[in-house]
Amino acid sequence: MENMTNDAAYMLRARDIYKSFQDNEVLKGISLDVCRGEVLSIIGPSGSGKSTLLRCLNRLETIDKGSIEVKGEYLVKNGDSGLAEYAPQKKARELLGYMGMVFQQFNLFPHMTVLENLMEAPIQVKGQTREEIQPIAEELLQKVGLYEKRDAYPSRLSGGQQQRVAIARALAMKPDIMLFDEPTSALDPELTVEVLKTMRGLAAERMTMVVVTHEMTFARDVSNHVIFMADGVIVEQGPPAELFGHPQEERTKSFLGNMAK
Repeated sequence: MENMTNDAAYMLRARDIYKSFQDNEVLKGISLDVCRGEVLSIIGPSGSGKSTLLRCLNRLETIDKGSIEVKGEYLVKNGDSGLAEYAPQKKARELLGYMGMVFQQFNLFPHMTVLENLMEAPIQVKGQTREEIQPIAEELLQKVGLYEKRDAYPSRLSGGQQQRVAIARALAMKPDIMLFDEPTSALDPELTVEVLKTMRGLAAERMTMVVVTHEMTFARDVSNHVIFMADGVIVEQGPPAELFGHPQEERTKSFLGNMAK
């Protein structure tokens, strides 16, 4: 049985994350904690650094300074130079394997059926056999309400259906943490509902989730903790009832007021 210390309950911890693109400093000392089974929502205006932060958490972007721990082990931390140094490749791959990611765009393989899209990574990356993964993939399609589409190609699906397939595809790798980068921003409002319903279901099952979103109702109703970012810094954070009900910072009040219009 796992020996759980308080620190072990943290699935993801970031400390003093800095990230620049040339002369543009996008992240300016961001820190966050995500505990097992928690949903953390990150909100804020476009250009605030939210998506860059998410991409740094799973190393789609490398950080300049700071540290990131995944399940109590360092993916990256500052070395003797004061700059970020990543774990050796094998350890980094292990830690990154704990995370699944869902993007704004669905990125499904157009030449593969829905079922094949789910099975591809477990076969290629984890070396699972088709016989092993197919029942798991079919069960995940049941979970997202798309079992009957298993033999369809992505071009035959609505945007909302494609995004639900993308969620199921990420889950097929059995991640411990799911990262969502504005998963509904490319969808019409009526299709957004079905994707958020799937995400609410995952939250109810206590999946650890970090969600960059413009969906304020989701952030307020489903999150355990909400971070409001602007200009590369965390302006305000707290439980959703406090942040939405009693924001302290003028920047937060202004943003939430505009989102409510």
